[in-house]
Formats: sequence, C-alpha cells, structure tokens
Amino acid sequence: MGTDELKACKDAADLLENYRSFGPMVDEAIKAFKRIGECIEDPTPEKVDEAKDLIGRLMKEIGPYQGYVPSVALALEKLKKWSESV
Repeated sequence: MGTDELKACKDAADLLENYRSFGPMVDEAIKAFKRIGECIEDPTPEKVDEAKDLIGRLMKEIGPYQGYVPSVALALEKLKKWSESV
C-alpha cells in the first residue's frame, strides 16, 4: 500500500529541486512532499491527518502554477485520492 503515492512524492520533490531558486515557497513544497512520503510510509492516524493537511495546503498553493509543473499537479491529485481513501 502506498508505493504509487510514495513514488509520486519522490518524483514531485525531485522535479521541484530544479525550481528551488524560485523562492522559499518551492523549498516548503519540497519539504512537504518529503513529509507526506514519511507519513504514507508509517500511516498512523496522526500522520494521516498531517498528510491530509499538507496535501490540502499544496493543492491550494499550486493553483496558478499547475501549467508550469503538470507532473507535480498530477502527483497531488494522486495524493488527494489517497487521502480520501484512508
């Protein structure tokens, strides 16, 4: 369980590394994806709630940037579906 979601987190963080110089928001997103991955690996109720919060925040923040990083937007959609199923 969660291997697709873990890969989505890793791939999104790896892609965003290329945009790190664009500002602190990108760095925060990278950290959030890594933390979501940690929460998926050990899905205690508290960590699931934390992951859901992080996913929700990222969904709001990516809005205007989806066209620039479509694979990150797709990863977030996958993570959102995961968060709705747990």
